[in-house]
Amino acid sequence: MKDALRRKAEEALGRGDYRALAALCLELLEATEWLEAWRKIDKLAQSSGEYVLAKFLASAYALADDGIYEALSPMTREFLARDVVVCLEKASQVLESQPFSQPL
Repeated sequence: MKDALRRKAEEALGRGDYRALAALCLELLEATEWLEAWRKIDKLAQSSGEYVLAKFLASAYALADDGIYEALSPMTREFLARDVVVCLEKASQVLESQPFSQPL
């Protein structure tokens, strides 16, 4: 993961700001909204065979959605936040390994 994104993730975790952490998935995927992120992660999963990326993005989406977020306990939010960190790391690795000719 790029240093700037890693720093933002660490800062969000330090503040316990899981919504900001989830939004970093959008930033990494260069998506402006969640539907676009889902399309991009699906394409990335298909091209890389790393379908677990969809599971991790689901955790980010749950933390970004106000209704879902409010329904979750603090411990569940923290659990999902860990998946978001893995999503950022794994998606970043896969993106870096993709040929430049395959834009998301």
